[in-house]
Amino acid sequence: MTICILTPRYPFPENGGDVLRINNIARYLKSQGHRLLLLSLTETTQVAPPAEILYDEIVTVPLQKWRSYLNALRYLLLGKTIQCGYYHSASYMRQLRRIHETQRPDLYISHLLRMTPYLSRLGVEQQSIVEMTDALSKTYTLASQSKGNLLMKFVYRLEQKRIQRYEQQVIRRFSKVVLVSQSDIDYLQRVGNHHAPLAFHTNGVECASVLPASYNPLKICFIGNMRTLQNQDAVFHFVQDIFPLILQKIPAAKFYIVGAQPSAKVQALASDNIIVTGFVDDLHAAVSDACLAVAPVRVAAGIQNKVLVAMGYGLPVVMTPTIAQAIPEVQDGVNAHVCADAGQFAQTCVRLMTDAAHRKAMAVAGHDMVVHAYSWNEKLAGYEKLTYREKL
Repeated sequence: MTICILTPRYPFPENGGDVLRINNIARYLKSQGHRLLLLSLTETTQVAPPAEILYDEIVTVPLQKWRSYLNALRYLLLGKTIQCGYYHSASYMRQLRRIHETQRPDLYISHLLRMTPYLSRLGVEQQSIVEMTDALSKTYTLASQSKGNLLMKFVYRLEQKRIQRYEQQVIRRFSKVVLVSQSDIDYLQRVGNHHAPLAFHTNGVECASVLPASYNPLKICFIGNMRTLQNQDAVFHFVQDIFPLILQKIPAAKFYIVGAQPSAKVQALASDNIIVTGFVDDLHAAVSDACLAVAPVRVAAGIQNKVLVAMGYGLPVVMTPTIAQAIPEVQDGVNAHVCADAGQFAQTCVRLMTDAAHRKAMAVAGHDMVVHAYSWNEKLAGYEKLTYREKL
């Protein structure tokens, strides 16, 4: 089968959970014998070559920022979703039509909601999969209620209503919509007052075959692409509300913020105790010696890959209930720690940093959980199979 995958950004280097997911979907599809075409937008004319031969054909279309901003404004005035406007490209549509006419793909996959307008214009909703991943309207609801810039909160509130309407339109029109969290599926069905058969294919993870033999008891790490709102909010929350409590007990503690595209505000956090790495070529090497990983995420939808990655590397994880609710295998105090408030979060980190036996037990249990429950092939089995159904 020939499968055309549409992505809003070039999925190399693999510096974020979104590109890791779509590339692992591609690896699974490749393992099943399918031929893969990648049609990707890119905001630079210089694209890095893929680290391996994954896609059989790659077509990139430059996305000019000034044009994207104009299109976003146009969609705003038209009452459409702003992000779909930002990723609107006539050149991309022409390339998609060319692929459709000359190569006749058997299946199309839209990576994220923002690429679905292209498939609707092509009229191939019934031979397409929407890799929605998360319920974006749920994330935007949380973002509009969080602390921060009043203008951005207003934009999130405005966009949330439009995204929510558009999500339901996509659910009604497309043959298959995929999410990574059962709680997001329940949310979308509840909001839409329907029981559309949304597909559940959660994230998998690459696991270390051997746990680290030693670690730095002072090193705490956060893993995540720093261009996203939820990761920025999590880091600021940790630095402002949690880390000072840890430093009171362990003054030499170090907090490593490991992730691509840190904003100027995130970079400004750097100090003797806070290290902002930016993108790292080898994530495992950058974090495997850490004592623990933290995920103090307050704004999120779906499953957070950062948690599975850390546990797969053998790091004990302290997370918020916001993340834990999307990972049913998590057992507080057994294979991870789930902390609702800053004081409890800090106290738990201190215990992991000072109690070697407890740290080892949590690391082993978390690693075992990921190995047994989150292999990519298991979680993506049957991904390419469509279930044709009547429109709602």
